[in-house]
Amino acid sequence: MRHQAGLEQAATLRVAVEFTDSRSLGITWSPEAGTHKKFEYARIFLVALGDAAHRTYLDIVERHPWTSMRLPAALTAGDYAIEVDAYGSASWGDGRLEARGRSDSFHIES
Repeated sequence: MRHQAGLEQAATLRVAVEFTDSRSLGITWSPEAGTHKKFEYARIFLVALGDAAHRTYLDIVERHPWTSMRLPAALTAGDYAIEVDAYGSASWGDGRLEARGRSDSFHIES
């Protein structure tokens, strides 16, 4: 994972992805073991893996560590992962990235 300024202090999340069909998935996230942190919201990204990994924003989730969604229909075949950025404050003005995690990679067929 490429680090950006300000992420050195962000905690690590465990991110799990479960497919319910070829384009629908459930996503869960939690802090590393031993950490009991509640996050107010999280941003969900799809990461195209390869030479130049690229993050695409998918959704925002408030007050719970799970979501389900459908992947974009125009998604090309390839290897991907889900990244979750979690924030401790629900205010956009003072929200601070507190944790980030990436799922294991998965393959999408066209």
